[in-house]
Amino acid sequence: MLRVLLVYPGYIVREQPLNILYISSAIKAAGHRTLLFDLTPFRKRPLWGDPFRTIREKFSEALLSFKPAVVGFSVMSVNLKVALILSQLTKQLLPQAVTIFGGIHPTIAPESTIREPSVDIVCRGEGEETIVEFLSQFDRQEDYSQVRGLWVKTEREIIRNPIRPLIQDLDSIPFPDRDVLPSRCLQAELYGINLLLSRGCPYPCTYCQNEFLMGLYRGAGQFVRYRSLANIFAEIDSLVKKHKPQRLSFSDESFTLNKKFLKEFCTEYPRRYSLPFLCQTRPDLVDEETVRLLKKAGCDFMNMAIESGNPRIRNQVLKRKIPTEKIIEAFTLARKYGIRTASFNMIGLPQEDMSAIWDTVNLNKALQPDRIMCTVYMPFAGTKLGEECLEGGWLEHPIDDAEVYYTNVTIKHPVISGKKLFGYQGFFDYYVRLSPKLYWLIHFFRNIYQLLPKTSYNLPPLWRAIRELCIDFVYKMKRFLPNQKFFMKTR
Repeated sequence: MLRVLLVYPGYIVREQPLNILYISSAIKAAGHRTLLFDLTPFRKRPLWGDPFRTIREKFSEALLSFKPAVVGFSVMSVNLKVALILSQLTKQLLPQAVTIFGGIHPTIAPESTIREPSVDIVCRGEGEETIVEFLSQFDRQEDYSQVRGLWVKTEREIIRNPIRPLIQDLDSIPFPDRDVLPSRCLQAELYGINLLLSRGCPYPCTYCQNEFLMGLYRGAGQFVRYRSLANIFAEIDSLVKKHKPQRLSFSDESFTLNKKFLKEFCTEYPRRYSLPFLCQTRPDLVDEETVRLLKKAGCDFMNMAIESGNPRIRNQVLKRKIPTEKIIEAFTLARKYGIRTASFNMIGLPQEDMSAIWDTVNLNKALQPDRIMCTVYMPFAGTKLGEECLEGGWLEHPIDDAEVYYTNVTIKHPVISGKKLFGYQGFFDYYVRLSPKLYWLIHFFRNIYQLLPKTSYNLPPLWRAIRELCIDFVYKMKRFLPNQKFFMKTR
């Protein structure tokens, strides 16, 4: 039996990190032990000295007490820096431990990841079968350098194995290992315990990494896959019995993509459960029949991405191919059937100017979603739009140190200043919720807010704390804006 320390180098806020929980359950099913280390308790950094001091201390304690043979990191681009800090610490304290980097960043950027001195192995793509095969061979002291899905660093070379085919039978995967999480993480900021009914999204939006993944897995199995209803309900039964959730959240990227599956699920779910649920989907996958099905099944909240209120930016730059009329229809239908809504939006996009940002504000103003989320665009590697921006010199600050991508401006936009993007991101909700007669007041406070650093990159600890305190204050004050019933009911 091996001991595997799993590291989630991010904050568990909106929902549980299912990817690493699935890995943990697969490892345990193979007869090994796991322990999860995440950064959520250390979000507030020391006000002086090394900002990573507390994280280093607690991680060192975990390493020396658990003594893992393998340390696995689930890495996104925004938390690569801290993941490398912890992998370097692993090599200092436990030089014999094998470090594995998996997740979306190593999958997209395996070459740069495997060349990091503290990274022994990169796991690309779905990892459940790959990690189990690796651990089996590692435990028996056999050669694991040929395991599909792994890039392995040896003394002489880097062995780049081909991608492992996608897991077609999702029912074969053990349920996510939520036992590794503290109870505080099982009630997420938005909507409680989350789970997945499917894997894969077929839409090649230019800002998203799905197009890269579809290319990576071309010929390696069907990309969009669904669990059986029996398997889904077995997981929900276990959640109800063990955790007694008040609501559920389905994290599928396009919950209403498969109409046949949707009808079957929405027919059977209310026969078994009275738990309300949240789902997310695209506005162009919503019609009246869909909303009626969701409402009868118990859905009381829908997340839908607008991204940009400007049709040219949304459809030509982002390749969303969703007419404005369809967005309005989707949100209107949800309101008609009493389903609350959230909108996802981005500003600072390529070819965008201030008038396009105001198009996004005004569309949200017309729709009045119950919750509004706005980020400043980040040019992620592996996305078509991101690669174009990186080649064009857009990246001003490293994405790998952003940690929280909502409030960090890493780009140098050719038309809109970074400080202005930071300000409009922070006050986006205020412009949407309040009357234009009050815009002069919002402008005033936004301009004061913009005196803060637009990113936390390389900030002294005290300045970082002041910045985060101000951002948190502006965020919390949103609950007093009109149409903020969601905050009052779920917090």
